[in-house]
This record gives sequence, C-alpha cells and structure tokens, in this order.
Amino acid sequence: MSQDLLESVTDGVAVLTLNRPDRLNAMSVPMLDALLEALTRLAEDPAVGVVVLTGAGRGFCAGGDVKAMAEGREFGGTTLEDKAQGLRARMETSRWLHEMPKPTIAMVRGAAAGAG
Repeated sequence: MSQDLLESVTDGVAVLTLNRPDRLNAMSVPMLDALLEALTRLAEDPAVGVVVLTGAGRGFCAGGDVKAMAEGREFGGTTLEDKAQGLRARMETSRWLHEMPKPTIAMVRGAAAGAG
C-alpha cells in the first residue's frame, strides 16, 4: 500500500485516507493506482460492508496534482496516444467509485476540487 493512501478496516467499515496533506491531497499517479487497487480488493472482501473515503489534513482533495502535471511528471506522455491511454487508465478509478458494489461515503472536510 502506498503511503499516499492509508487504509484501515474496523467492524466492517473500510476507511481510505488520501494522504498528501502538504499538497491538499492532490491526486498523483501512485495515489490513483493505490486507490484503484484498494477499491477492487475491498469490493471482494466479505468482511467489508462499506467504504469511506476521506482526506488527511485540512482539505479533502485538490483534484489532480497540477504542479506535477505542468512539470510533465504526472499523467503525461510523449504522444497523444500515450496521454489518452493514461487518461483511460485513470478513469478506471472513477468508474470503481461509481460502480462499487458496496456503499461508498465521501467524508469531505475542507477543499474538494477537480478530481476531488
């Protein structure tokens, strides 16, 4: 599990915490990968009845990490096809949040923008 995403399960409640408070929990590629892995695993876990998504620090999620994108470190590629493939892969996380077979709750505190 990435340190960008923390996970705990207590009494059937899974809590996923976006953990980049210094960046207002802006989405990074490692965070999205960890979130997708956690959602797909928790969907199949019979001990989990609900998934709560929250953010560490003063904001829920500032959306995509715009600074990293501008520097070409995240969500990039050299060709249009590379960029499109990256976008399709990232949309899978959003699809899982919408189609999760278990209830999902967003515990929003503070800023929530863009992908947040």
